[in-house]
Amino acid sequence: MEAINKNGSRLLTRRRLQYSYLVRRPLLDQRIHPSPPPKVLNSFPPRRTFSAFALAKSICSFRILLIGKTGVGKSSLINKAFGVDDALVSDSAPGQAEIEKEIASIVNPRFVLHDSRGFEPGETSNFDAVCNFIRSRNGKPALKDRLHAIWICMAIPASGSRILETGVEKLFRLKTNGDLGDVPMISVFTKFDELVDREVMNLEMADNDLNDEEIFNLGRQNANQAFEGECVEPFRTSSNVRIPYKAVSTQQGYETTLADLIQITFENVQLHVSPEAAVSTAIAQKPNSTVKIEGCITVGKLRYWRSLASSVSFPGKTLKACLDVIHTDIIEVWRLADPNLNLKSKEFKALMSNLVDKSVQGNVPTSPNKGLAAGVPILAAVAAIVGALSGPAAPIVIPIVGAFVLAKWAYDVYRASRSNLEHLMAYIIDLTLVMQNIFWLVNATNGTYPTTRRLIKLAFRAYSESATKGRVHVLIEEHVRQFKPFIPGGPDATLEAIENIIHQCTINLDEMIRRRQEIPAFGTGEEEEPWDTQ
Repeated sequence: MEAINKNGSRLLTRRRLQYSYLVRRPLLDQRIHPSPPPKVLNSFPPRRTFSAFALAKSICSFRILLIGKTGVGKSSLINKAFGVDDALVSDSAPGQAEIEKEIASIVNPRFVLHDSRGFEPGETSNFDAVCNFIRSRNGKPALKDRLHAIWICMAIPASGSRILETGVEKLFRLKTNGDLGDVPMISVFTKFDELVDREVMNLEMADNDLNDEEIFNLGRQNANQAFEGECVEPFRTSSNVRIPYKAVSTQQGYETTLADLIQITFENVQLHVSPEAAVSTAIAQKPNSTVKIEGCITVGKLRYWRSLASSVSFPGKTLKACLDVIHTDIIEVWRLADPNLNLKSKEFKALMSNLVDKSVQGNVPTSPNKGLAAGVPILAAVAAIVGALSGPAAPIVIPIVGAFVLAKWAYDVYRASRSNLEHLMAYIIDLTLVMQNIFWLVNATNGTYPTTRRLIKLAFRAYSESATKGRVHVLIEEHVRQFKPFIPGGPDATLEAIENIIHQCTINLDEMIRRRQEIPAFGTGEEEEPWDTQ
């Protein structure tokens, strides 16, 4: 049966309601008595490496250690966070986890997992093995061989139960004393949905006049309070250190909890390990588009965004050569399923170059605030455009003449000029935001669709016909008009402008997750449709 609220919309029965929870807390915690790490041999390509494949070949896999007892949900956590279903951990084999073994996945080759069972009372051999393993990995000279993060998984205990096992408390004390190095250690409280179910059940059994919607809202509020009182406060008291933590669930309706865990991990890896390791984190993870965007920004800062306007990053190269590097790097960070290499195709590059050309020529609004603003309205625009173009009836037409032939400006030699600066800034920002749309459409189908031409064209049209695109190009034009030459050693205004514009115009992650159900089926089909259908 279904209930009807006062606005006339349908509500699912209480037993079928999905709940979402987000622990509101600072994502970054203070550094914990860090000890000087060994010198890291950085595998990242130098900034003046121009090969379009340098990043893909040199970036290391994200390496994580997972610690937790059988039954806490480690397998489902890893599978949801990194988009794999073939990385088996010790949930199904009590006592058999081999911490030295590298668990990899053919589905996502950009991450490596080490697994350890939890700590049993009175047992010391596994605890010693974990500590020795962490120290050993901390001493590796190459970044690719070091641990980038540690997740300690604990199921949310029943009311009144002990929050931390003795072995976990000892591990936290070692971390506090600096004996385990700088590798970020994050506590993951699993199965948060069961705590929500408990609170909802208590409300249902109580004598009250609440309807389903009110029970949903109050149940979520009570679950938040219960988690703070039953888990967070005892956790802080027991650990006596500010270890980052997050309550998560892998059940439908709790996607924001996984996305927030990834955000915490990314920021701590960036702070305590290195920006290069943070890029590896961004590439490997699947739930969080914001982290993907931050990964793109980090790559740009490390590779070629600095001094972008002075041509020192690509001396003597054509703009096409520059675009090949920019395009390949951004696509690599998003790393979506692309069996037919559509994202790397010359047609997609041409599509993006012509979008830039059309916008730079003046086909943008006169005010950056005119029309739809960035954030929630662009989600509505994407949903509307996808809805209008959804279904397998006909191929999608891109309303740009010659859209699949590389724009003429791309064949110019890269030299310091306002025009080149404007084109390159536009290509970086436009491609990043189009990839965000593609990411949303892929995740709206739970990752079941690859990046077909149809999906790419849907995402492209949604962005190209939105006011957000116009706002982006007005902001770029304003920066270029006021541009002053870069002074070595001084602030780089162009780098700051790119980062600021991207942040202003990205989609809010919580809203992106919440509104996934608004995306109708868009008929990707088994066969690829042609790029050019004009």
